[in-house]
Amino acid sequence: MKTLKLKNGFLVTPAKVLKGDLLIQDGAVLLGRSNAASAETIDLAGSYVVPGFVDNHFHGYNLFGLQCGQYDPHTKSFDTSESAYKNGLDMLRRELAKFGVTGLYLATSAMNAEKLRYCFDRLRDYLSHHHDSTKGTRLWGGMLEGSFISREMAGAQNPEFIFEPVKESFDQIHDDGIIKMANVAPDYGRPAVKLTEYLSGKGIVVGAGHTNATADQVAAAFDAGLKFCIHFTNGPTGTSFKPFDGGGTVEAVLLNDEIYAEIIFDGYHVNPLYIRDIVLRKGVDRIIGITDCTTLAGSNIKEYETGGIKAQISDDGKYIKLVGKKNALAGSMLTMNRGFNNMLNLLTRRMPGIWTRRHEACDFDDALVAAAKMYSTNPCELTGKTKEGFGAIEDGAKADLCVLDIQGQPGNYKAEVTMTFVAGEKVYEK
Repeated sequence: MKTLKLKNGFLVTPAKVLKGDLLIQDGAVLLGRSNAASAETIDLAGSYVVPGFVDNHFHGYNLFGLQCGQYDPHTKSFDTSESAYKNGLDMLRRELAKFGVTGLYLATSAMNAEKLRYCFDRLRDYLSHHHDSTKGTRLWGGMLEGSFISREMAGAQNPEFIFEPVKESFDQIHDDGIIKMANVAPDYGRPAVKLTEYLSGKGIVVGAGHTNATADQVAAAFDAGLKFCIHFTNGPTGTSFKPFDGGGTVEAVLLNDEIYAEIIFDGYHVNPLYIRDIVLRKGVDRIIGITDCTTLAGSNIKEYETGGIKAQISDDGKYIKLVGKKNALAGSMLTMNRGFNNMLNLLTRRMPGIWTRRHEACDFDDALVAAAKMYSTNPCELTGKTKEGFGAIEDGAKADLCVLDIQGQPGNYKAEVTMTFVAGEKVYEK
């Protein structure tokens, strides 16, 4: 029975930060146990151990994405061969482990049903043959984002490929269980409610994004199984200051304590002043940190076009803009480690909000616990992965872990990933 000891670390549990050792045995975390003879001991020398980051909303990286395959900047075309998908998914598992990511859902944008079937087939084929955790990040399935969104709130998605929100539209994709999450805009009223019920009945976690739904429409979708709001307050999320129909989607999400809110915290998609307000209003248990990372991230090219949408990296290289629309973004360059770091700094900084005059700085340990919930625990709570032992450092939990070296001062910390473990196996070391 193989046992690994991580000693002299700070363990970020759901309740508090503990100083001590962590044992890993047969891929599981052992807490509060007596020191066992171990085959290997790693001295963390004061580093922090958090549950591995889980990205519920990720499109691509380093010119590869689920929906289009591998981009060739020389031919300005995509390789969609089976080998390109195999190599690309292998690459994602290796590269994302460097950012502390241990769990991942791969998202699609608006595209025709034939292409959706093909890319989900490639993911299914890959997962049926590659279960080895030592390769890196776990791939947990697909996220269908653009197929059932509001045309008027399409953002960087092509409205030509938005489907009628009915059972038959989804069935033509033939997902065979590979789709684990889906976006259904409540704007469509009763059809959206029926589709939400249908997908929820298949075990698919339904969210609402790219939506201009009224609060009443969101409430009806919630009763049908809606669980979360996709990239909350980013671009295409409707709001209304008037009392009619309960307000808009923003109002509905803030009023319902059960709905999770995804946040892209790169500093561009959502004003940090609003993020502090949202965290205060929703509470740390209902915020989910995501990247919405797209294929341009991690590459050295400046622009590309797919699905009729042209995207371009900003002059400073920090975000991706939609060509032809002022202040419109087309996905992000964010990685989970940077999102976690940004949240840690935001929470430990005394600052104003938009609706709240002043937010006080959180204690460092409290901020660590909160950030770990947003980037690890809450994504797993949403999808039911906590029932399988993922998303938290607890006795008996899966040993999917990220080791961080954290230096700096409140509001200006630098958290660097030094090791990543998946199923107790070290898949990355700096």
